[in-house]
Amino acid sequence: MITAIIFVLLITFGIGLPLTLWIAPKHNVAGRFGLSYLLGIGFFTLLMYITNLLGLKLTFLNNVLIFLVFSLPLAFFKRSKIKDFWKETVKSVKNFHPELVEKITLGAIGFFIISSFVNTFYWPVHVWDALILYDFRALVIFQTGFIKSALSALGGGYYFGYPLLTSLSHTIIYLSGGNNSQFLYSMFYLSLGLVFYGLLREFTSRNLSLIFTLVLLSVPKVFTQSIVSYTSLPYMAYFSLGTIYFYVWDKKRTMGYLVLSSALVGLSTWTRSAEPFWLVIFGTIILASIFRRKIFDIIIFSLIFFPIQQAWQNFKTSAGFASSTIGEITNSVPSLANIFNFPRWIEVLNFLYKNVVLNWGSVFLLFSAAFIYSLIFKKIKKFFLIYFLTFSLLVMLILGTFIFSFSTKGWAEIPDSAVRLSMIFYPLLIYSAALVLIDHTKYER
Repeated sequence: MITAIIFVLLITFGIGLPLTLWIAPKHNVAGRFGLSYLLGIGFFTLLMYITNLLGLKLTFLNNVLIFLVFSLPLAFFKRSKIKDFWKETVKSVKNFHPELVEKITLGAIGFFIISSFVNTFYWPVHVWDALILYDFRALVIFQTGFIKSALSALGGGYYFGYPLLTSLSHTIIYLSGGNNSQFLYSMFYLSLGLVFYGLLREFTSRNLSLIFTLVLLSVPKVFTQSIVSYTSLPYMAYFSLGTIYFYVWDKKRTMGYLVLSSALVGLSTWTRSAEPFWLVIFGTIILASIFRRKIFDIIIFSLIFFPIQQAWQNFKTSAGFASSTIGEITNSVPSLANIFNFPRWIEVLNFLYKNVVLNWGSVFLLFSAAFIYSLIFKKIKKFFLIYFLTFSLLVMLILGTFIFSFSTKGWAEIPDSAVRLSMIFYPLLIYSAALVLIDHTKYER
């Protein structure tokens, strides 16, 4: 198990860290640490997937080879930046003198993170879908050494329902001699907190950034998903953080943040592919680029996002389990008569209110209060983009549920799926509220 943990850390700091230095050289230390794992594990599993389809068997030695081939050039070209980063990190730790409130907040954050790791190192993979889908695929891939052979042996559309990021992450652990891959999800939890904190630090003090990071990490649903091997937490981390990076890019106009946004949103589709939330981000950048007459932004986003997004789609299509994204959307649109089925609209809204909005609880109240404040004090223009993205995603959630209600019998009997899917809103709701509070405190001063 020690070898598996070391190898994951090597992927994090040997591939993920140099990538962050390449993409966003001015990012803060906390955000860079979190991104190192998210980008490292995301792109390494993609490399495993691509090289395996080209004929390289999945073994521990071949994984080491893949790691060396890609990490050594990255480390060589960024050797001075890596050295400066570690110096900056040591300096930041030495100069860190937290106040009492910060100590308490850090202690609370540490409690949640340590609790997550204690759970995931102690308990093996055990929940239903994780056991018979994500982890089982990983074990079969581990035994056969080839993705195509493994999925062919498993058969059926059930095992083609989700992309391979989580399963290949588990495979890394098994190939490295480990027997429990569940700690990877605590790593996602830790990375989510670090990046969220780093994104808040772009606009506010350390104190407020820590408080809102604690709010996010202490959400019961977020914490509980960090101790089970579902795709929900990784998907939330990739997609919601990618969305926030899009907002920060718009404010800072630093190209590295757009690249990070496209990479993270792309990796969200390498985690879960059925939910087309990415269309909101892509549609927004098209509108923004046309409005600003900067078509280059669309090109940059597309060149990074679509190769990642299409990796799994092309594999499914070749295996006979998928059509194009446009085709899937077109085929799922209900008939004109169904669109005007107002009782069903009410039923869908009631379902989402009871099973999603009420689950958001105090987070939704915080977001609502911040939004009302923005309206009353005419601050809405200042935060227009983050609200536009959040409300557009809410509309897509409603429309998606409405369409799903016609295509799936017993759709209202699986509220847990809706709750897990709507987890992407937690970071967005909290971040939006934080921006308003930050602006208010500046105004008060």
